[in-house]
Amino acid sequence: MILILLLTGFSRYGTAQDKLSIDLAAIRNTRHQLNGLNISSFYHFSERITGGIEVNRFFPVTHGEAQVSAWDFGLNFHWLLPLHHHLFAYPVSGISHTSEKEVSKLPLGEAVTERFWSFNTGAGLLWQKGKWGLHTEYLWTWGQLRQQFLLAGFSYEMELGHNPTKKKD
Repeated sequence: MILILLLTGFSRYGTAQDKLSIDLAAIRNTRHQLNGLNISSFYHFSERITGGIEVNRFFPVTHGEAQVSAWDFGLNFHWLLPLHHHLFAYPVSGISHTSEKEVSKLPLGEAVTERFWSFNTGAGLLWQKGKWGLHTEYLWTWGQLRQQFLLAGFSYEMELGHNPTKKKD
């Protein structure tokens, strides 16, 4: 939240686009075969560079004698490269903090939680039409555990206040 406020404040004095996007996506952790929900918000520093906060919740799944679930918080940056009209490709770079929890199904129900930081890299595709967009990403995390994620969802872009460079109809 503090980061979003700082980024919003920066736009008033810099050359930012005064845009913010809210994203919702389904995400899959291929290491533990976990499915989850991704909620993120990206600030548009320019027409091509965005940065934002992502929260991933991976729902509990039973693997053998344990139930596995996870939370992941990330700060990622995208560089949008136009491919054709409304289609963009983008590299992803950032950091994340993960908290994975395994709960034994044995009578004692012992819980083990692993917390670790990772560096994120990957690539994505965005189809943007007006304020709405569809996106998909493939991410790798490099940290205590090497993990891979597949994400697909939609986004909604909104302007933050008055933009003097935009023409009025």
